[in-house]
Amino acid sequence: MAVRKDEFSDDKRRAGKSKKRPRLAIDVDDDDLRRRVKIAAARRDMSVSAYVSGILAQNVPDEIDDIEQQGHPITQEAIDSLRQVHDEIKRRRQGKPFEESTLEMLWRSREERTRELMGENEK
Repeated sequence: MAVRKDEFSDDKRRAGKSKKRPRLAIDVDDDDLRRRVKIAAARRDMSVSAYVSGILAQNVPDEIDDIEQQGHPITQEAIDSLRQVHDEIKRRRQGKPFEESTLEMLWRSREERTRELMGENEK
């Protein structure tokens, strides 16, 4: 399916009698889907454009943030899985905590690399 956005163009608009309407063109490659959409629109006594616009309005969130906030709910299964991972890491480390944070490890590595590039490690 290909989608492109352009401006609605007709003789009325060029004559200045109509406002510009944004247009979204969707090429449906599946003949069966195209046929089903046309039949569904006709059964509702609607144009294909109005029918598809209604479907999009119902299924596309008003704001992009809505998509980002949906996420997945935290289930008891997810919590139990995280606990198992935590317990496994703890078991492998024999109960020893990590001695430094990831940020500290990154800073230390960066400082070592800077010294190496500056030639300070060579003697």
